[in-house]
Amino acid sequence: MKNQVFSFDKTYIETFAKGINYNYVKNAYSIFLDILDETMKTITKTRPVVTDYNCQIVNECLTDSQIQNSTLDIFMNIKSPQLELGLIKLNKNYLKKFFNKIKLAWYSTKAQKQKRRWWNRKKRTKGDKKYENTTITNYTFQKFKEELMYELAKRFTAKTTLYVSNYGLIVFCSEDLGMDINLYICFSNGEKFTLFNETTMNLIHVDFKDREKNIVAKISSTNDNFIKALRIFNGLYKNINSRSLNQILIESILYNCPNELFEDNVYDMFIKLINFINVSAMQTFKSITDNETLINKNNLITQNDIYEFVNFLKNLAKLL
Repeated sequence: MKNQVFSFDKTYIETFAKGINYNYVKNAYSIFLDILDETMKTITKTRPVVTDYNCQIVNECLTDSQIQNSTLDIFMNIKSPQLELGLIKLNKNYLKKFFNKIKLAWYSTKAQKQKRRWWNRKKRTKGDKKYENTTITNYTFQKFKEELMYELAKRFTAKTTLYVSNYGLIVFCSEDLGMDINLYICFSNGEKFTLFNETTMNLIHVDFKDREKNIVAKISSTNDNFIKALRIFNGLYKNINSRSLNQILIESILYNCPNELFEDNVYDMFIKLINFINVSAMQTFKSITDNETLINKNNLITQNDIYEFVNFLKNLAKLL
């Protein structure tokens, strides 16, 4: 944690509690969906292996608890039996995993040398042949990510930069849309999401279960102060740690706090919540996604997430 000094007066806390205008998020999301729709129409003309897709926000922007520097994290759920089956086979082939890791390391080194040329749409005209020569039967999930990134890049200005990430794409488009975007490309059976970690060559299963239902119930029982509390913790954590707080973790922690602690006076609410969390055994807290699961048993929350949050609380206590 960086050595920074904050003045925790009422004005400072109230500033975080107010958050930013949610229309800002809705506008960025709407524009990106339009761009993504145009992109997918172009891809599916020659790659009919993707039959459908839908998107949903999964981070703090889902609950209107975003802060000034929040990214827009989106799950893009695609319908493609061919690509999904290819990943399942790849995940089971351990020998192929080993050689793919070597290939990925080589491509990563090569990409670093060609990064500027690779993503500048004005210098990618020669790259068209690469996609034209790919047959449908050889079309893989990795090739889909690359082609999606390439087609998206053509629809943004030169101020936007795109990268392939472990789970999808990273779009640095704050100049064009006002927010950067993490696009997680996944598959879904209607309940659980399946993501593919391209670095470890593993399939990751995600299930949000009752998250939205529990959030709505908590908002209703706290007169919307649950959202204000989320904004305060998100703002403080991001400003002190220079990274975002795991939303499933903080939502779960605040979900377990008694409703009477969520007062209209946001500063008093913040102090009471801090005191309650500090004297509580967080390992007994239930997950926001499932009332039958403890937070340290939720695969969306790592032990490091919990450890970092405990350290965050200790440092807050010193500053209060």
